[in-house]
Order: sequence, then C-alpha cells, then structure tokens
Amino acid sequence: MMNMKSLRNAGRVIVLLGLGSLILSGCSIFQTDSPKACPRVSLLNEAAKMTQYRDGPGRDLIDVLFEARVHDVNWGCNYAGKRLRVVATIDIIAQSGPASKGEAVNVPFFVAIIDKAQNIVAKQQFQSEMAIGKIRRRGGVREEIEQIIFLKENESGADYEIIVGLQLDKAQLQQNRGRRF
Repeated sequence: MMNMKSLRNAGRVIVLLGLGSLILSGCSIFQTDSPKACPRVSLLNEAAKMTQYRDGPGRDLIDVLFEARVHDVNWGCNYAGKRLRVVATIDIIAQSGPASKGEAVNVPFFVAIIDKAQNIVAKQQFQSEMAIGKIRRRGGVREEIEQIIFLKENESGADYEIIVGLQLDKAQLQQNRGRRF
C-alpha cells in the first residue's frame, strides 16, 4: 500500500509539473508579434572623409583648411503601427590643417533613406560645427539624427536602408575615388 500511495503522489507531482510547464510555455504560443527588423544603416565609403582646401587653385598639404571623417555610426529603431522611427548617432571628427585660421569649421553631412529598389525615398542634409584651429587641432561631435519611415502594407524596416556620408562637392568626391581633378 505504501508503494501505491508513493506512486500516486509521484504521478500527481509529474502531472502538476507538466501542467505548469505547459502553462508557462503557453505564454509564448499566443504571441503573434515576432521581433521586427530595423533598416540597415550604412556609411557610404566614398563619402566617409573629406578634405577642405582654402580658396584658390592650390591643392597641396599647405592649402588644407581641415580634414574630416565619419568615425562611427550606430542606430536603433522602434515601431509604432505603420510608422518606423530610426535614431542614428553619427560620430564625426575633424583636424585642422596648415591653412586653418583657427575658426570653427562646418562639416556638411547627409542621411538618405533607400527603398528595396535602391530608390532614394528621402535625403536630408545637415551641418556639424566644430571648434578646431591653431590651439585645438582636433575635435569631434556626436550627432543624433531621427528619421521616420511610413511603412506600406507588408513592409518592414528590412525593406529599407539608411545611408550616411559627408556631403562632398565634385572635386572632393573625385579625390576620395583616387582621381586627379
């Protein structure tokens, strides 16, 4: 009899443990939302750095006002219905050159949203001001940029890409590509 009673109690414990684990695992069974993807944020390599020269025809080292580059880009996103909010932090650093007069420099940069078909959906330009010059030769800023994407039916953040880069003129772009201008 003692064995039968112990066996019954052990059976009840097993049943209760099974029901408990089923109840706990049931919490995830009813969840229909899976984690949603953020758009990829990329630094455009050809627009990752720039050299700004003083006015005039000279393009030697002594003509450099400043050099700037995008040091790092980080991002995160969150969904609110069909609205996707992407927040990117962009670290830009600059160094004064021999032609610097010790004034603050403005480094232009852009953020563009690209869709699946590689169309530019939106592009916005910004200016980042840094105090560099004769005394403080290097400086940096962290810019926080928010982009809102209004998603169409059956779209997610994975259907988009956000491109970041410095806003270059034609000569600066050619220089970054390794061509003479």
